[in-house]
Amino acid sequence: MFVSINQIMKNLDLSRTPLRDALLQLQTEGFVTFLFQRGIRINELSQQDIEDMYEMLGAQDSRVLLSVFHLVGTTEIEKMKKLNQDMLENISDFNFNRYWDLNTAFHNTCLNLSSNIPISHQINIMRQRLFEFGKKDWGRKLREMNHSEHLTMIKFFEKGNAVEAADYMRDVHCVINY
Repeated sequence: MFVSINQIMKNLDLSRTPLRDALLQLQTEGFVTFLFQRGIRINELSQQDIEDMYEMLGAQDSRVLLSVFHLVGTTEIEKMKKLNQDMLENISDFNFNRYWDLNTAFHNTCLNLSSNIPISHQINIMRQRLFEFGKKDWGRKLREMNHSEHLTMIKFFEKGNAVEAADYMRDVHCVINY
């Protein structure tokens, strides 16, 4: 889909400079592409893009998990259990936005313990792009599988097994069936 900068400026009552800056940031993050004399194309994700992003997300999540595993204690484990239970209660299509927010909070329980700001930023960008995909295609079955995977992750935390937890997180992201 193509959009016009002038039309966006008019619709949102914004001046050109802040809008252009925001759109340049979105281009850097892969959401849009500037096309000379045609406007801006909103980028859609192909099946391969989605699979590649989940693989990268798994690798980055796994790396963060290894670096912060020693910081995860009873408080964080209980928080993850509560968030995962809340996700189950919001699993219906009607509550998808709430479900996704809870899923993000579940993963941020560990991510927020990391001092690696660049990797945290990249993970959040990928999650935002995948959220748009998820709105359309994350059916109930995939959400139930996600909930079950979180239960497995929590067990690894309770056992204190960082390597298995990181391997599991990396592998799960690589084998999700869309």
